[in-house]
Amino acid sequence: MDTMIALNGEKPPQVKEKISGVGMIRGEYLFRKIEKYILLPEAKEFVKNYLTNVCQYYADNEVWYRTSEFVPQEINVLEGADHIFDEKHYILGMRGIRRSLKFQEAFQEELRVVREVSVNNSNLNILLPYVKDVDELDESLSIINHIGCKCKIGIMFEIPSLFFCLDELLKRDICNITFGINDLTMLLLGTYRGSDYHNPNHSTVLRLIQDAVAKIRKIRPDIEINIAGYISKEFYTNVQKFNIDNIIIHYKDLPDIFNIDLKDLPDINLVSDIKILTKSRIKERETGK
Repeated sequence: MDTMIALNGEKPPQVKEKISGVGMIRGEYLFRKIEKYILLPEAKEFVKNYLTNVCQYYADNEVWYRTSEFVPQEINVLEGADHIFDEKHYILGMRGIRRSLKFQEAFQEELRVVREVSVNNSNLNILLPYVKDVDELDESLSIINHIGCKCKIGIMFEIPSLFFCLDELLKRDICNITFGINDLTMLLLGTYRGSDYHNPNHSTVLRLIQDAVAKIRKIRPDIEINIAGYISKEFYTNVQKFNIDNIIIHYKDLPDIFNIDLKDLPDINLVSDIKILTKSRIKERETGK
């Protein structure tokens, strides 16, 4: 099992000897960082430059770009937002690939940026978030083909329903399945992140991953299987026995897993800073202050 990194706008850290590539660039954090939506030229240019730099830094490794995984409140406060609306239960609502398929102009623009970068950076691939069934995957693949994007395609395994349609799913032209343990734990155990009951090391979560991996290996041994999320040392140890290719560590978790000196990670607070910024903008919008 190798280790990849998840990036959110950070400059790639100088720890290439420990990292076998970029398992995930979380697209939504790039837009939240500059507070502009993909439909604006400045946003497209920012993402294009960032992806190019990351792909060139990891030129000998795979780089997976996860298309935007916003909830509505986060898009509502971005300059250039296309459709503004509120959802009471936004965590379970129109997020990830659901929004991309409903409002396809933004999705297509995001894919065009990826396509442009991939022309000179063949290591850039696409990861689709929050897919619940084969129909959503088929529609996504159709749009990607329409845009003319030749990248490898992967999907996030976050919604347990995917376990029951693996047979059909694995007939599609995908090269990567990445388990997202944060949402998978939430949806399996009926918890929220931060709750005392939210435990990725729960036997049910580990069993589902292990059974799904076994089935994927049996049907499609060629598929890359990864696990991503906020990885604790306990979880890192538990999944070492699973037959997966990579575990994906967030930039901010590198010190806990590898004992890396903080001076070598200048962007360690970037994600928390972006979250604080977004929350403040949401509060401003809701209160009018």
